[in-house]
Amino acid sequence: MSSIRHLLNVNELGHGSTPLLMIHGFGCDQTVWRRLIPALEQDYRLILVDLAGFGCAAPEAYDVVRHDSPFGHAEDIVALCDELALEGAMMLGHSIGGTVGMLASIERPNAFRRLVMICSSARYLDDPPDYRGGYTRDQLNGLMQLMEQNYLDWAGTVSQIAIGDTATDTQQKNLQQRFLAVPPEVLRPFARNIFLGDTRHHLQNVTVPSLIVQTARDAIVPIEAAQYLQQHLPNSQLLVLDASGHYPQLTAPDILASGLQKQLGLKGGKRQ
Repeated sequence: MSSIRHLLNVNELGHGSTPLLMIHGFGCDQTVWRRLIPALEQDYRLILVDLAGFGCAAPEAYDVVRHDSPFGHAEDIVALCDELALEGAMMLGHSIGGTVGMLASIERPNAFRRLVMICSSARYLDDPPDYRGGYTRDQLNGLMQLMEQNYLDWAGTVSQIAIGDTATDTQQKNLQQRFLAVPPEVLRPFARNIFLGDTRHHLQNVTVPSLIVQTARDAIVPIEAAQYLQQHLPNSQLLVLDASGHYPQLTAPDILASGLQKQLGLKGGKRQ
């Protein structure tokens, strides 16, 4: 049987002793971190993964039933923590990757010392009057319908929304191509489960300190959703970046790196 390290195409970089597990978000793979790595590699042992069904993860890693939700991916991360004997690691997760890492921390709290969640959300669907996730059910159903009917148009529409209005055409096309690189039979059920799912009731079970990092202008995750995370995750902080879009590691890596360096006690790649 293949190791989970092989199945998830784990690559390790960096020169530090503290492990930093990096979990990519929706429609991407570990290469999405490329522009952020130089700011972190001097201080951490970077552990990069491709979630099952994404990037260069082994085809046999993917299970159509288990991996249609973040919970199946969290099981994989728990198995990886066990295989690597992680203890006191940092977790850096983007979007649903942050949720996957958070869920894994509930099962293996000793594996982590801190969770860093970038543009993550516990629920994308509005739940009036007390919760704003950013979308009505009709809006999300419309996106899902477009995804079923015309995958190419869906990828173009969602990448344009997600990347933000200050991004370049090249950055938008980059994100669109990332979406299109994922087989529709993988991305469609995962998208439906993410956008119509709800992990709010799991937040109270998290014991690892958390840093929620949110761009000031994100059409996918409104600031209210980030504030909800901060209010309901025990021992958490919220850092709002003066940046736009849902993928700051692609569009504003310097701003993201600066924010992380300040919050994590780094400066120019060296510990203060």
